[in-house]
Amino acid sequence: MLKKTLFLLCFLYSCLIFGQNNYYLEGKLGKSSIYLSIEVYDSEENSVNARYFYQNSLKDIVLEGTRVKGKFILFFKDYSTDKIIEKFELTSLQNKTFKGFWSNATGKKTAIELQPIDFSKIKANPIVKTEDSPMNKVKLQFLNFKKDSASVHFGKKIDWYSEKHCKMSFFRLSDNFSLTTRKKINPMLNTIQVEEVLSQLECSTRFAYSEGSGIDYSVKIGFLNKDLLGFEMFRAWDCGGAHPDFGGQGYLIDLNTGKNFDLDQIIAFDKSVTSDKDNNFSAYSEYRTKYFAPKLFELINESQHFKKPENSEEDGCDYTDLEIWNFVSWNFTKDGIEFTPYFYRAARNCEEPFLIPFDSLKKYKNPTFPYTF
Repeated sequence: MLKKTLFLLCFLYSCLIFGQNNYYLEGKLGKSSIYLSIEVYDSEENSVNARYFYQNSLKDIVLEGTRVKGKFILFFKDYSTDKIIEKFELTSLQNKTFKGFWSNATGKKTAIELQPIDFSKIKANPIVKTEDSPMNKVKLQFLNFKKDSASVHFGKKIDWYSEKHCKMSFFRLSDNFSLTTRKKINPMLNTIQVEEVLSQLECSTRFAYSEGSGIDYSVKIGFLNKDLLGFEMFRAWDCGGAHPDFGGQGYLIDLNTGKNFDLDQIIAFDKSVTSDKDNNFSAYSEYRTKYFAPKLFELINESQHFKKPENSEEDGCDYTDLEIWNFVSWNFTKDGIEFTPYFYRAARNCEEPFLIPFDSLKKYKNPTFPYTF
């Protein structure tokens, strides 16, 4: 995730929380507590986007709508029948409250009053910054994790936790790890799961109600010893928009310090190596293009013997194209590191992992990486 400049952070914060064109509201719909956000776009059509969720489900319901002066019409539509399933008719009042009605396709109509969310009363949590996602700060209060299973990896017990509002399971270190290690590592694992759960709950589309399963997760623990924990999280998501997508992300965590290593902090094909892509993307990109991709391709090709497809337009799986090796995903395993090249969207089916054994990587270990392969 790219870092924002201080100016942009301040600008977004003022717009999201205090800006005239964005509203973050809470209230009751019947007996249920709901939270509603409205984004207003200054245009001739006066169109608005909105999302709301029930406190007891936390899953976003995506609304469309219009605004005429202080009057808002927000609705969820069944596009197969062009029938409006539910609708908010709200008027913005001078005291910043909204009053009006919610109705559904069966004819039920309920009066509703919404007030601005007082974010100062919500307990601060470093996992979610208000300026990034105000509504996630609300959801964070209501997440509920429970242990649902256990497994053994490399002779060590792992506990798995699920969150009641969505389908996303993730692990923690169990009681046969030292208390010191658990206190250092499990909060990191908890943060990863919280971020993924919030993404899952946001994963909604205006074409269907969310079931809390729009992102399909799989987690593979590939390496574990007294010093290091390596695992890969694979995600396949369909959250609306033109195209679903998928991708993997590797993690290598130092069990002694809690450091999560970037790939370039593990492997260095040249002394110009840098993992500081947020602050110096030019140097990062130059290293990846000039040194990383050519050497990585060379090492993998020693066993794969790739050949350029005769018709690259029909067969997009051209593994001889060095550009696909610039920004790979990776997975640290007991046998070596798996590298998965990145293809353009239409050729994503070409993506598969290729293993380079540790023996072939030893000479390229980053000197700052504190452990042997």
